Amino acid sequence: MNAQFLAGAASGSIMPERDMIDNSIHSCMTVRFDEPGSPLRAKALALSFGERRLILIALDLAVLKNAHADHIRAAVAAELGIQSKDIVLSCSHSHSTPFAEPLDRPHPFLDLITGRCIETAKEAWASRQPARFGHGVTHVVGASFNTRVPLPDGRVKFTRDFREGLASGRTVDPRLSVVRIDDADGRPIAGWVRFAAHPACVIFDAPVSAEYPGYMTEQLEKTVSRGAPVLFGFGSSGDVNCVPMFGTEADSQRLGLNLANLVAETFESIRTKPPHRMAVVSGEVDLPLDPPPDPQTLEREIAEVERFIADLDRDPRLEWVLGVNCKKDWPVEKKKSHARPLAEWARQVRQALADGWAFPTSWPRRITSIVVDDLGLVFASGEPFVELGLDLAARSPLADTLLMAMGNGADGYLGTDEDRRRGGYEMYTLVRYYSLGDDHRPLPYAQGAGEKFVQGCLDLIEACRKR
Repeated sequence: MNAQFLAGAASGSIMPERDMIDNSIHSCMTVRFDEPGSPLRAKALALSFGERRLILIALDLAVLKNAHADHIRAAVAAELGIQSKDIVLSCSHSHSTPFAEPLDRPHPFLDLITGRCIETAKEAWASRQPARFGHGVTHVVGASFNTRVPLPDGRVKFTRDFREGLASGRTVDPRLSVVRIDDADGRPIAGWVRFAAHPACVIFDAPVSAEYPGYMTEQLEKTVSRGAPVLFGFGSSGDVNCVPMFGTEADSQRLGLNLANLVAETFESIRTKPPHRMAVVSGEVDLPLDPPPDPQTLEREIAEVERFIADLDRDPRLEWVLGVNCKKDWPVEKKKSHARPLAEWARQVRQALADGWAFPTSWPRRITSIVVDDLGLVFASGEPFVELGLDLAARSPLADTLLMAMGNGADGYLGTDEDRRRGGYEMYTLVRYYSLGDDHRPLPYAQGAGEKFVQGCLDLIEACRKR
């Protein structure tokens, strides 16, 4: 007898109370409650096809660290009696959301998130029914821009101005990808929309908000899904931001509603049918890391950072330190706080080398590949650059393959070899904002990491096809 495709969905609030939030955890991006934003939600989609099963939980959160993702997946798996490998947590990466607290201290916000994930997963799993599946795509121009502008001297500038980013001609992914899941009578059970652009419109001092993904999905639930949950997928866009950046909550809402209008027509045009296959395969790919800088390089970098901090008192307009540019109009103290960790990391590495510490030569990247008929969804921890997502789509044997960021954890940015050569915040200095030995990747990815990652994704897709 042929296996039957079943689907169910549910949604619940993860809006925190004021006293749950500790802005010191994410001091660079504080959130506030004095202005309304788009509500934060956890949305669960439960799928099964014979013995194969998947629970996809989409969360309106900036990030879940690997340890947080493991904690939540284990709790959901234990409650439902399934395996953690069959659960994917997908963060929207909306920057106007609080961070979950460390596990080694009281964590009321993480408890709220975990409890809601369990509740929505149970409800979605219990509500499964015979279902139909379909997908489509539309395109949007001018809603995203690449933040990395190549410079003639071989470096890269991180631009916050969408006009400069668009003028650079650097790659963006214009696809608005849409999945529709219906019941046997054609009524929506759930929707899923993927767009490859950081939900980072306000930044730094933002009202708690799901940003454009929240406004978009809420509007679609009102207009085309008949109240069924619509989940958001954060596409591969480590180097791509929404338009505008450093805007207002009204800008974020406007973008979300504009995208909803584009998606609505595609959603309504999709003709669903019972799929003939579904497979889910999870794994890891070890990506090469750079060796630690030698002591002489570390000394030079410490001196450069210290000189930059001292010179800011003389010239507050200074921007560049260790090949990374601050925003020119940032206050002096913000520039100093941005620069200090760069030197502190170098001091830690210098001491670790003196103590004989063995630095890792590779770092694992989590990947889950899902294939339904001719559509592939690949969820990866961290933020692959847009070029890697487009490369995977071009090389995949499936009709359409979508690389998703912030799946089951966060392992930082990952770009191409050209990006690694140019350096910059994402490719070189990001790791310096974490202390050594706290389970974060301690070194930048090396040349070849991007290609090895894409090949690892292709291998998992092939494993899905064989199943």
